[in-house]
Amino acid sequence: MAEIKKTVKVPGEVKCMYCDGTGKHQNVKCVVCGGKGKVNVVDSTRKCQWCKGRGFSMPGIPCTNCGGTGATRPVDKQRLF
Repeated sequence: MAEIKKTVKVPGEVKCMYCDGTGKHQNVKCVVCGGKGKVNVVDSTRKCQWCKGRGFSMPGIPCTNCGGTGATRPVDKQRLF
């Protein structure tokens, strides 16, 4: 029987990729991090596969998969948007 490998999730704080850690997006408080520039995520070691870690799929719209974090989804959230 083949062995199933599981990757260990490492929760942690990452730079908000939607606002690039500035806390502001287009001169308004970032909707993803709330102006903090950082977001707690479920797994800080993995980039979002949908947006390739950018935090958005289309400019001005946060990635619906990672919630704009650029990593895995935010802690305690299924989907941010």
